Amino acid sequence: MAKIRKKRLRWKASTDPNVVGYKLYWALIQGVDYDSASVNIGNVTGIVLPDNVSSFPLVAGEMELGVTAINQEGNESDMALLSARIDFSVPAPPTDVTLEDI
Repeated sequence: MAKIRKKRLRWKASTDPNVVGYKLYWALIQGVDYDSASVNIGNVTGIVLPDNVSSFPLVAGEMELGVTAINQEGNESDMALLSARIDFSVPAPPTDVTLEDI
């Protein structure tokens, strides 16, 4: 298994007392919206990528991330947006490793 440098994504909690959780959205390059790939992340104000989101793509490039607050009825807030360069790709391993007596 390759080793990937992790990223911590954080945000300030919504001030609305009816918020029961948050949802993370993402899109490569730009254009994240409510139809983009997403995952409910619970009532937390930070996650570690890619560890806490098993479906997060292990790619390199410009990404746009969006976080929404969700109330008990499932309604979502406007999206707080962040654009960032993310690189979760790994290099190809070395090949033909040998051990010789000298």
